[in-house]
Amino acid sequence: MLDFITPEKKNELLLTLRDISKECSLSAIAVVSSEGQEVAFFAEKSTDQVIMSALASALNSAGQQTVNQIKCGNLDQVIIKGSEGFVILLNLDQFIVLAASKDIYTLALAMTVLGKYSKKVYQILTT
Repeated sequence: MLDFITPEKKNELLLTLRDISKECSLSAIAVVSSEGQEVAFFAEKSTDQVIMSALASALNSAGQQTVNQIKCGNLDQVIIKGSEGFVILLNLDQFIVLAASKDIYTLALAMTVLGKYSKKVYQILTT
C-alpha cells in the first residue's frame, strides 16, 4: 500500500468505490498508481490484483503515448470492449481508476458514473 494514504482516507476511498460499483454493477473496480501499485481494489475472487494493477499501468501509459503522438491533448480514458464485457481506465494524473463489468450494456452508464465520481476520488487521493 502507498505510504501517503491514511486509514481514514483509505476507508473513504473504499466507500466511494463501493458506491460507484453499486451504481453501475461492476465486477471489478480499483485505484492504482500510474506505476501500477495497488491503492484500493474490489474484484471477483478469480481476479489477480497484481496483474490487473500492472496491466492498468501499462495500458494507461500506452494510451498516453497514443494521444501524445496524435496530439489529442491529455489522456482522459482508455476503453477496452470485449464481446462479453468491458474495462474502463480513468486517468487521474498519477492515479488510474480501473472499472470492469461483464455486462456490456452498462458501458455508457459506467462512463457516466465514473465521470460523476472522478473529482471526489481525485480529492481523496491528493488532499
